Amino acid sequence: MKDLLLKLSAFFYPVTCSCCGNDMPAVSKRRICSGCKSKFNIIKGLVCQKCGLPLESGGEFCYVCRNDPKEFYFDKMRSAYKYEDPIRKLVLKFKYSNRMFLAGELSEGMADTARNNVFFGETDIIIPVPLSIVRRIKRGYNQAELLAGELGKKISKPLAKNVLVRKKMTKPQFKLSKRERFENIKDSFTVKNKELIKNKNILLVDDIATTSATASACAKALKEAGCRKVYVITLARD
Repeated sequence: MKDLLLKLSAFFYPVTCSCCGNDMPAVSKRRICSGCKSKFNIIKGLVCQKCGLPLESGGEFCYVCRNDPKEFYFDKMRSAYKYEDPIRKLVLKFKYSNRMFLAGELSEGMADTARNNVFFGETDIIIPVPLSIVRRIKRGYNQAELLAGELGKKISKPLAKNVLVRKKMTKPQFKLSKRERFENIKDSFTVKNKELIKNKNILLVDDIATTSATASACAKALKEAGCRKVYVITLARD
């Protein structure tokens, strides 16, 4: 009876892939078809041991981390996918078109990435990168928080919301150069409940890493508040 109702519902209100728009099976609970998912460019092979940047020519660290080990305040960063279509297309819909239901499927690759890295076993708490109050109200949700919540369920780690907060408005990062991004986001975060993270290892979650300036600024605030280590995991790497 349940399958029949689902098929009737799909007839009148067909479920389509959020990426390519093709029809999905009536009884499917997924919103990304297998064809689109097979095109996700998974980050594998050699990556920088600190920031996770793919290293096409090999090596242990990228140019930045090799020449300035203190450039980033986090201990390690890893990302599930390269920021290329179809991931790019899905991320934009997820962030700006109210496709909150995509968080579950998008976080699957993040969960695999977490399990495949040493910091998985060391993580105590998951914390999402926060949005400013203004952007949160305009968008209606924080995409990093949604990803963090789904990731926490998949890897059985507790989520701590409203611990890391933005204390000032900043310009949109995508409009700025690398150095401008670091200056723009500098000292933008603070921690509300320091006892919760004291001597803990944090897994910080965000959607996209480009220059890693935001993740680094968050890690700085968390470490100044007393946490032991900050690991970062993002859905995609630009």
